[in-house]
Amino acid sequence: MKEILFFLLFSFCLFAQESPVAVESKIDKSNITIGDTVRYAVKLTRDKNVQVRWPALGANLGAFEIRDYQKPDPRQAKGRIVEEIAYTISTFDTGRFVIPPLAIEYQTPPDSTWHQLQTEKLEIYVASTLPSEAGDIRDIKSPWELPRDWKLIILIALIVAGVLVLVAAGFYYWRKRQGKGILPERKEPPRPAHEVALEALRKLRESDLLATGQIKAFYIELSEIVRRYIEGRYFVPALELTTGELMDNLREVTLEPDARHMLGDLLETSDLVKFAKYAPATEEHERALQLAESFVEMTKLVMPAPVEGQATNGKTPDAPLSNAKPVENAAEVA
Repeated sequence: MKEILFFLLFSFCLFAQESPVAVESKIDKSNITIGDTVRYAVKLTRDKNVQVRWPALGANLGAFEIRDYQKPDPRQAKGRIVEEIAYTISTFDTGRFVIPPLAIEYQTPPDSTWHQLQTEKLEIYVASTLPSEAGDIRDIKSPWELPRDWKLIILIALIVAGVLVLVAAGFYYWRKRQGKGILPERKEPPRPAHEVALEALRKLRESDLLATGQIKAFYIELSEIVRRYIEGRYFVPALELTTGELMDNLREVTLEPDARHMLGDLLETSDLVKFAKYAPATEEHERALQLAESFVEMTKLVMPAPVEGQATNGKTPDAPLSNAKPVENAAEVA
């Protein structure tokens, strides 16, 4: 009997022993209206000898965008280390959304294996600010026909015709003074999207934005260059989409994993600088430029060279190749 009691007491002590690392997450409100912000906080408590690796600042938060973040220095409480990070997030869609779990890696010496600990997923309901139309349905009124005044209609038609004749005559006179014909001249075909993007990146590299401390303006211009290139290359309205919406649209496009990783890393860093007041280190500016250049080089259209001595017989060449040859050391840049 004593042995059984001792075994039960020993098992209880082992069960009650505090874990070397624990994590918890919470939000300050779970019901908001569209455009409101939510404070999403993650708190990690660990023993002093435990090492942890937090996810990147641009971690996946589902449909939510990061507006601001705070990460105070670690503090001690009851002989343990407490680390916290808080995101200010928002979304402009309505419905029920989920903040996916954040994965935090930890290591408990002498064990050299890195283990993973995840936060709980949290649900937030976003309501519309538009008033409800329930109860406002009324019967359809019968159409109201205006009496037709044919004299007035004919007079308006004559005035419109006269204005069109004057506009046409003015356009003809203006074209003649410029020494041009009535029909517009044939324009040169637009330059390839990758040439325009690489030239813009070169000018950005040579600009004085970084030297004069205009970090935010530098990353805004860098992001717009890459987004304009995506519009010209993949015909996706990149300038009108958020980073999350853009990456979702590009799932239908065949992109190499390295190129997708480069683009996501570059746009997340730019968003943090533009919206979350993130201040990158000096060496990260050059890395961001290299990411943009490598992404353009890896995804540009490359026309196949004609085979020497082979006649085309009036036929058009094969379709252009996409992602023909990745840039050397592109993986190292990513």
